[in-house]
Amino acid sequence: MIETTTIRNDQGGLLVSTAEVATQRSASYADLLAEHLGRKVPVEPLPGGYRLHFGIGEGLLNFGPESLSLLVTADDGASLSNLRDALAVNLERLGHRDNLRVVWR
Repeated sequence: MIETTTIRNDQGGLLVSTAEVATQRSASYADLLAEHLGRKVPVEPLPGGYRLHFGIGEGLLNFGPESLSLLVTADDGASLSNLRDALAVNLERLGHRDNLRVVWR
């Protein structure tokens, strides 16, 4: 079972899940993932990353010198699971040569 965090906002609960992917090429992978998913969902560039606006929640990509951080938020567990799967499958596919693996916390 994947651990999630619940934070409260004005509308009620919001589920959050995070992952840290070790890679020396985090900025390149963030760019590739944002470009790839940007064909289907709106992508907002941010300092040090991107925000992806899915209809069922949001994803944040933040790159650092040695890792790419992923954060997804959604209103319900099914949506959160779908977002985690979408980000993980696409990133692992893009990073197959570097053996990237997404492990959600």
